[in-house]
Amino acid sequence: MHVLTDPPQLGRRLLISLLCLLPLFQAQAREPVRLTMGGTPASFNYMATLLTRSLNHQGYDVDITNLGNMPTTRLEVLMEQGDIDTLILGQTPARDQRFLNVQVGMTDNLVNHRILFIPPGSQPEYDPIITLEDFIALDKTAGMGQAWGDKLIWETNALPVQGIPGDWKRLYQMVASGLRGVDYLPRGAHEIVLEWPQQRELAVEENLVFVYDRDHILYVTPTNPELHTLLNTVMKAAYQDGVIRDVANELFSEVYEPPVNLHQRRVITLVTQPG
Repeated sequence: MHVLTDPPQLGRRLLISLLCLLPLFQAQAREPVRLTMGGTPASFNYMATLLTRSLNHQGYDVDITNLGNMPTTRLEVLMEQGDIDTLILGQTPARDQRFLNVQVGMTDNLVNHRILFIPPGSQPEYDPIITLEDFIALDKTAGMGQAWGDKLIWETNALPVQGIPGDWKRLYQMVASGLRGVDYLPRGAHEIVLEWPQQRELAVEENLVFVYDRDHILYVTPTNPELHTLLNTVMKAAYQDGVIRDVANELFSEVYEPPVNLHQRRVITLVTQPG
């Protein structure tokens, strides 16, 4: 003899079972996005703030581990191996082959507004410069990290540049000494605003800003395509909804104040492709 289960009773049992499982579902939903990153204190702070805000904007919690300050070349090796999850870097063909990229500008175009660190007392040499041709004729050599995307842009514009391997921060002293074949160090507007108070052996060039149409982008380790898919969606929304602009304005508002004065500078436009 078969006993038919009372439908209302069955419904109550199902509801009770679902209520018992709800805390588990909630715990899973609260599982944060875990990121491991590294870099200078300033670059790490910007990446961590930007990614946290962008992920929070889409309803994700974030747990970030900082591996500390090390050369960009070392960070790239760690990201290729999967020991670091993501970095904001200048785009190059070599990086596009090694990593997964998110084609969204990450600095609200501050990094592609380059301002120069120069040796103290050398400002009069730069005062007459009006055009790119004037600057080329000045015959000054930039110093950059060997892996910087800007190095390719300088070369494309027929600007002499010396790339150095390893820790690029040696360039501060190389420029200050004036004895190492490096005349100036270009830095993004958001970078120089944080660095000049600590680099008093250098001067900030007063009049020029070198501008090109290529913001830094986000690269993701090739060992985690799922993370790449997530960040690709999240960062596109962050750009469209103004999150990237808001973070850049909040952290780097001093780019519009002395000595950077971004909006008061003479623009030298650089191309990113030959021809």
